[in-house]
Amino acid sequence: MKVLALAFPGFKFIDLAGPMQAFMMLPGFSSQIVWQDKGIVDSDAGVSVQATEDFGSCWKDPDILFVPGNTLSLFKQLQDDRTLDFIAGVGSRATWITSVCNGSLLLGAAGLLKGYKAASYWYTREHLALFGAIPTDARYVIDRNRATGGGMTAGIDFGLAMIGQIAGEAVGRVAELSFEYAPQPPFGTGRPELADPATLAHTTEIVKQLMPVQELEGVRARCLTMGRL
Repeated sequence: MKVLALAFPGFKFIDLAGPMQAFMMLPGFSSQIVWQDKGIVDSDAGVSVQATEDFGSCWKDPDILFVPGNTLSLFKQLQDDRTLDFIAGVGSRATWITSVCNGSLLLGAAGLLKGYKAASYWYTREHLALFGAIPTDARYVIDRNRATGGGMTAGIDFGLAMIGQIAGEAVGRVAELSFEYAPQPPFGTGRPELADPATLAHTTEIVKQLMPVQELEGVRARCLTMGRL
């Protein structure tokens, strides 16, 4: 099972770490971390990964293409045609096209989510419709060969669901127990509909500065011009 994971500068570390920890339990697992150039790629959490391949040397037809998310760093990649063209090209040949958090915006801008249900981080979710996707507020969504997770911690749910989808429910059950995955959120404010008004308002002000969704109309217009959508 060949997993090709994109790691762009400033990517959300948990978005990559959680799903990759799950993917490694798939039979015949092998992986490549890819960026425009080989070498160290810094995450947003003070932890770096090694891009083992660049866009030219990586697998062109992986079993799984995986894209993590982020905030300002991800929005920078939405303006990078080299990144979007790479995702579109590999996505046209990958067996599974996947993401976590607002990595689905990159899939969408690459033209890979048209007509597909998709999840994303709560603040950006509805903007997937700009790229022809069908936004869904589920923790994770599997629609044909597209699998997308919600924000950050949803990468665990997503990864375990992918194990069950590919290797069977029995394997998924073992994986979930191996992870000791039985979350007990301490505050119960992990989704907008669960948060109290003050927490929601404060958090929204924070993410508004980190996720410039007003740029997405321009991204869509450029993608239409480039023929991706």
